[in-house]
Amino acid sequence: MIVKENTKLSKKLEAIPTNMGVYLMKDSKNEVIYVGKAKNLKNRVRSYFQSSGDERLFVSFLVKRIADIDFVLTDTEKEALILENNLIKQFKPRFNINLRDDKTFVSIKLDLNQKFPYPVIVRQIESSSHQGKGTGKKNGVLYFGPYSSARAVRETLGYVNSLFPIRKCSNNVFKSRVRPCLYYQIGKCVGPCCDLVDEKTYKELLNEVILVLKGKNEELLEVLRKKMNEASKAQKYEKAAKFRDRIMAIEKTVEKQKISTMEVVDRDVFGYYGEGNSVQIQAMFIRGGNLEDIASYRFSTMNNTVNNVFRSFLNQFYIHTRFIPDEIVMPVESEDKEILEELLSEKKGHKIKVVCPKRGEKHKLLEMAIKNAENAFKIRQGTGEDIESVMVSLKKHLGLTNIPKRMECFDISNIRGKQAVGSMVTFENGKPVKSRYKRYKVKTVSQSDDYAMMYEVLTRRYSRAFREDDFPDITIMDGGKGQLGIARRVFDELGTDRVDIIALAKSKRKDTRGADAKQKMDERVFVCDKASPIVLNQESSELRLLVNIRDEAHRFALAYHKKLRKKQYYESPLDRISGIGKVKKKDLLKHFGDMQKIRNASLDELENVKSITSKDAKSIYDYFHYKS
Repeated sequence: MIVKENTKLSKKLEAIPTNMGVYLMKDSKNEVIYVGKAKNLKNRVRSYFQSSGDERLFVSFLVKRIADIDFVLTDTEKEALILENNLIKQFKPRFNINLRDDKTFVSIKLDLNQKFPYPVIVRQIESSSHQGKGTGKKNGVLYFGPYSSARAVRETLGYVNSLFPIRKCSNNVFKSRVRPCLYYQIGKCVGPCCDLVDEKTYKELLNEVILVLKGKNEELLEVLRKKMNEASKAQKYEKAAKFRDRIMAIEKTVEKQKISTMEVVDRDVFGYYGEGNSVQIQAMFIRGGNLEDIASYRFSTMNNTVNNVFRSFLNQFYIHTRFIPDEIVMPVESEDKEILEELLSEKKGHKIKVVCPKRGEKHKLLEMAIKNAENAFKIRQGTGEDIESVMVSLKKHLGLTNIPKRMECFDISNIRGKQAVGSMVTFENGKPVKSRYKRYKVKTVSQSDDYAMMYEVLTRRYSRAFREDDFPDITIMDGGKGQLGIARRVFDELGTDRVDIIALAKSKRKDTRGADAKQKMDERVFVCDKASPIVLNQESSELRLLVNIRDEAHRFALAYHKKLRKKQYYESPLDRISGIGKVKKKDLLKHFGDMQKIRNASLDELENVKSITSKDAKSIYDYFHYKS
């Protein structure tokens, strides 16, 4: 047996019980560095120290660092599995993988206890809520999902909000409104905030929303067709047309199904692909026989094997409040298969299958998951830095509500109020989306007032966002507290609090080192409801992402401003005279030779030019001689 010169450890290894349980390996600082479970603790733990024992590469790294081992006995293997996962979450040992994305999965919550309920995004469903077929109910609260990303759930909510004129504002906005918001004015809300709809009518709308969220589109289509026919018979043609449009939208969405299986079943399919010291795990979530969403996870295998990483991942994946499907398809056999089935079946309330298929339709799905894992691995390898972790870090450090996957940044460019323009650039997942860039020529402000100009641009952009239900995760302002205040004012007036707002500005910092001390510029981030700015690490990837989008907005605004100035510079005075187009301008220049001679020409001389009428000649003469 290979053991370091450690009398305490040697004695513990001799006295290890043969019971079932969990073992905690600790280093010289008494920190837990590995947690594992075993049916027979003695055999399992002693195998780490056998020269011909466990062949996992990470064992050699692990054993050198073990100074002590503790044990926790359990009555069943199920208890050992649960305890193992809880201890991994608690201690975060360096030699275990730790699935740190409890907040990755989101659901839609509908609280039917409210007078006028509306769907909201939640990160966790109540652990006691019954789960089944993608929906759970507890004390009048419905849950739909889960979805693997905020993007997926926003797409679903956007679809619902475009179909049904239900309430969309948060509780804080709802209770403080004294007049209907823009949604009501454009026909996308029935105005429950101002009691413009009764509870019965609103509940009918909500029942249709619930059918959509449950995926019962065919059932909903039957209801809507019946209502359309009734409205048509009653000669309420406008109402019938609204039902018709809703039916067409639902039918179009149903046709967009990505993948369908022969079995109407809830199933999670996992595949993985690894190279070097990394492994990519891909999950496909099939609900009711249809592929509804996917998720991807990446782990280091430097101190572990791919199979062990996957086993640990799967054990942790369902231990909390995730949706549990009827069937789990995985790429490798696991020693924990039976115990995982027992644990999940108990949580679900009926039998759950964990399978590793070798042929048939399930094997084809498994191959698809593995292929997607390989593709995701190679894409991430090619992009270098993990942009997703950067965005998650931004959310944490800035206290954002959303992970900033879609970012919009604004800038104003003008010279003393002249040729003032605004720009908006859009980044998605850290990359520019130039098809979503927008330019705004300021129309209502003639003076040099950047705040007023920004107010106009933001109002134009987000009024349209209301109509199209097209909001980003975060809005970034080029500037400080003033610009931040303008943005917040616009969102308050429009009655929405669903978008994070920040402002990015430079501040001077004197570098006193050396004789040639210079003024250096630090970037500061201003966030709503915080008096002091947040100063991120000036070399961090998080700040670099914000600076890149701010600089791109500045470049885009400046380019448009220069274009307008250039156009103004090359504009001929003849372009400002009514009735003088390209042909007449060309004839004038050909006849006189240059602009100065046209300015000095008499009426008679102007009338002698080809294509110039007496009226044109008088307009030209008056413009140059009587212009105020």
